[in-house]
Amino acid sequence: MKLYTIPFKNFSLPGLFKLRLLLFLGLTTFHNIADAQRIAPVVFTRLPQDLQLYPRNAEKEATVPISGIVETAGYDYLSVQVLRNNAVQKYLRAEVKYNNGVGTFSTETAIKAELANYNFKIYLCKGQDSTLITERKNVVAGDVYVVSGQSNSTGFFTEKDTSQFCRTFGKITPDLNTGAYDPADTLWAFSNQHSYNNGVGTMGLEIQKQLVQQSGMPNCLINAGFHWSSAAAHAQRTESNPADLHNGYGRMLYRLQKGGLASSVKAYIFRQGESEAYHEGGNWSGNFDLLRKNLKKDLANLAKIYVFQIDVIYYPSPVGAEVRDYQRRLPDIYPDLRSLATVGTKEFDGLHYGREGNKQSGLELSRLIARDFYGLKDTVDINSPNIQKIYYKTAEKKQVILVFDEGQQLVYPEPFKPNGQVTLDMKDFFYFNGESGSVASARVEGNRIILDLKAPQQATTMDLMPMYTPEDGPYYPLNGPFIKNSLGMRAFTFFKVPIGESLNVPELSAELESSGAVKLTWKKVPGVSEYGLERKLEGETEYKSIAKPDSATYVFIDKNIVQGKKAYYRLKGESSLAETADYGYAEIETAIVTGIEKNGDEIFTVFPNPVQKGQPMTVRLNKPVKGTLLLLNSNGQTVKSQNVLQTTETTLRVQENPAGYYFIQLKAGEQIWSKKVLVQ
Repeated sequence: MKLYTIPFKNFSLPGLFKLRLLLFLGLTTFHNIADAQRIAPVVFTRLPQDLQLYPRNAEKEATVPISGIVETAGYDYLSVQVLRNNAVQKYLRAEVKYNNGVGTFSTETAIKAELANYNFKIYLCKGQDSTLITERKNVVAGDVYVVSGQSNSTGFFTEKDTSQFCRTFGKITPDLNTGAYDPADTLWAFSNQHSYNNGVGTMGLEIQKQLVQQSGMPNCLINAGFHWSSAAAHAQRTESNPADLHNGYGRMLYRLQKGGLASSVKAYIFRQGESEAYHEGGNWSGNFDLLRKNLKKDLANLAKIYVFQIDVIYYPSPVGAEVRDYQRRLPDIYPDLRSLATVGTKEFDGLHYGREGNKQSGLELSRLIARDFYGLKDTVDINSPNIQKIYYKTAEKKQVILVFDEGQQLVYPEPFKPNGQVTLDMKDFFYFNGESGSVASARVEGNRIILDLKAPQQATTMDLMPMYTPEDGPYYPLNGPFIKNSLGMRAFTFFKVPIGESLNVPELSAELESSGAVKLTWKKVPGVSEYGLERKLEGETEYKSIAKPDSATYVFIDKNIVQGKKAYYRLKGESSLAETADYGYAEIETAIVTGIEKNGDEIFTVFPNPVQKGQPMTVRLNKPVKGTLLLLNSNGQTVKSQNVLQTTETTLRVQENPAGYYFIQLKAGEQIWSKKVLVQ
């Protein structure tokens, strides 16, 4: 049986029937008559296509509606056989209700967002007789993504690989997706089913395949990239007709709307900026902002935008470096945005990437999406390291500290030989006020790079990597060396990042409270906007963060200590440009202050309290005890110790110790009791 789609105006129907059909369509929720499918004697207003993906809901299901009219009288109902992976799952029955000779029907079913294909066999029934009208195959439910940009977003639409749970909708237009769109191109396909017409590109397909694996559900990706495009071209939106088929944004939106996907796009992936770098576009930041606003208008539930930082290309201009640095900083400007570095991607030829490089980009980006949407657990170092601040550590300005994101485990590269004729050392790719050659050596400590300089510096800004690499230069194209993290993610290049000067080291002190908590105090450090307080307990090897006090806070009470152990503290101050030159340190012996017998009575009392220097104190116990009596100062250090031998009263003399608070601690077997006393 031949299936086809025709506009309503081409229906070969009597005039009265046309009018009745038009009245029916006007009363249904179907809004586009041109999408009706006539499979005589039925006109379907809603019917799945082969390979269609329906966007899933929060319950990981999607609704598949089937509705329309029957042209001929006498039919009772439509029967829909729903098959999951070719096994019958259920039957649906849609009664045909006639009015003025036109029969109407409607039904729907939910399918799960899972790695399964659903088929629909639709029968028209009269009494005991049924006729198969149509069958739709390989329908799925899942998530929707969009990739756009210029040539590095498309891979020139040459990828031939595909996958059964990776879908796309519509077609790529002529001239690398720059031509006008044919509104009749509204079919579903496997991604890259035809490498050009149904192209999502190598990177796009890798994103899809990785997300299928991570999420356990199908997905649809629309590649809306078009070549030779600027950010301004992507931001071009016709206000009176947003789905304008004659610009890139409109072509993208048309495909999303026709596929029933526009309100379900989860993320938009943008890979563009080379045009601006070689002066075939301008105002990248302003045009990107406009593009983002347009996307928020038309894609109602867009949750995330991902942007690739462009690579270091050949064009002799600082614009490329400026665009790269802005792309690096995008997450600080827009909270819904994530960026990803591209330097060091495989098979870079100076502008584009080979197939393995495009697959690498797809893999690296998919990890960010899987973390944001599918709860990816292994997220260590999946982000590109991003510079946070740079500062001179000493007043001499012969050492510089580069601080990257918290938690990054940086790896400093070995010298790199790109062509056997030149050796490139990473230390020569740090530019002070635009000039390289100032660094004598470099090393990594966690998320920091420490640069030792050949001579004192007065530079106020730093760049990482050159502005461009000339095509006739000794290391074109730039394929190394690069700062990486433990997962191999390369650090973002940066441009004209300010170099600050270190702040004064804070003075930290610690003393015990009567409750056993530790009171930490410090003095204000000029220029600090936030402090970082860390603790390490006896037996531990690393400090752990316990507080981030603001610049107006100079005291912290640590109640979450392990009593009876020595505690080590350190404090540093931070600003947006720098940190304190070192930590302020303090340590203290913690006391155990909770030791009460089962009956809840106090085991001993002390008097007088307060007590004068040199005056004896009486310690009276409510029953004979054998143990040790200790006098501790406020730092937890033992000042005096004496044994208690099965007695109910003893004395403890305070010698010429400094005035202040002390603790009397009684240890008896496994139990410890403490009391606070004041020496005047």
